Amino acid sequence: MSRLLAEWRERKGREEEQLHEQLCAAIRAGQVQVYTDPRLLDFQGSPVHQHWDHLLPLTIEATLALVVLLATGIATGIIAMTLCVLAHLYGNKYYVAWRLKTRALAYLLGSYPQFVALWQLGGIALVVKGVNEAPCLAPKGDWRKFIRRNLGEGEPQAQAPMANAPVPAGPRMTAPPAQPAAAPAPPSEAIAEPAPVVMETAPLADAVQPAPSPAPSPAAAPEIMAPPAPKPGDRWASIADEDPPRDEVVPKS
Repeated sequence: MSRLLAEWRERKGREEEQLHEQLCAAIRAGQVQVYTDPRLLDFQGSPVHQHWDHLLPLTIEATLALVVLLATGIATGIIAMTLCVLAHLYGNKYYVAWRLKTRALAYLLGSYPQFVALWQLGGIALVVKGVNEAPCLAPKGDWRKFIRRNLGEGEPQAQAPMANAPVPAGPRMTAPPAQPAAAPAPPSEAIAEPAPVVMETAPLADAVQPAPSPAPSPAAAPEIMAPPAPKPGDRWASIADEDPPRDEVVPKS
């Protein structure tokens, strides 16, 4: 179990070293920018701390003020000394920050163990140029995920087999031997098949056909009887006249 854990740690270390190399290439290309905080890195025992960053400017300023004092006089020397003190109070912090950033950047690009040691101290921020993403701040930020998310996985490495990997117990299973592929059958000539004959059957002669219904006979028109011709001696019955009509011609006697 301890051997497996050691191999896993070794493989994990190789992956992190590859990510560190990818980060160094991005920093040199200007794709990733590094920012430092002097308040967290400028202390005794820090790998990027240098006490001469504070002593050298002060020594130069004091020497310059003394030379002016001896060369010109007390009044001019006092003015020069005052200016050097103000420059040291308000300008020396920018000089120290610049020196710290230069050494921190060189320390980060040196090797993977140096990068991990400086990252655990804090005071470092990784920013991807041209991307609206929050910076990765040391030591709580996960720089591995930050690199994978913004720079990709890099070139995949072939995974080496584990030397002490456990072998499963049981019968060894082997694949059956490959069978030779069967030769394709020669193409057979297409045999033209005659089209099926469709025979139409005539209607049976003795089939029972329904008898046609007889056409309805036209209704007989009523015969119009001509009115009887009047005869001599007949009288016409009048409805309105009470007196009999006088249409009879009676010869005079």
